[in-house]
Amino acid sequence: MSETDTQQSPDSPWIIIHDEQITSEALVREVEERVTRRRAELGAVSVVFPSFGYVSTYPDVPLEKRVSPHLYYYLEQANIAAPPAVEPILAPSPATRTPVVGRFWERIRAEMHNLVLFYVNRSVREQNRINGNLVSTLNEMARVIQQQQDEIDALRAEIRRLER
Repeated sequence: MSETDTQQSPDSPWIIIHDEQITSEALVREVEERVTRRRAELGAVSVVFPSFGYVSTYPDVPLEKRVSPHLYYYLEQANIAAPPAVEPILAPSPATRTPVVGRFWERIRAEMHNLVLFYVNRSVREQNRINGNLVSTLNEMARVIQQQQDEIDALRAEIRRLER
């Protein structure tokens, strides 16, 4: 197949069928008709994307309206917890006090420790990101639970009012 055979004009069909009973144009028309019908049946598609970088904050609900004091206590603890930081802390080693080899051993030891910390920090950073997302999710869930509880309370009050 030459290079000119693979290039198609913009008006040519996107599929070519070498069949005597059906042409590629007929197949393309049929597919496009079915897609159009299916889109008409389903209606407009509304896709909601989350805001980039959105962090849900702690839902500040008055004490008397809280669904569960335990839920809000632990949720608050999760919100105020600081992410862990991993810093290089090398304990002194007697081997580093040796005059000739001590400085060399100290450098090797520090670099090996930094190498381990590099991989640990990657893992900790990923876990911190996941923890932040989970805390945001819990904040949103608590907010939704509280809204639903408020609606349930309002509906119960309305039922009591209608039963009288």
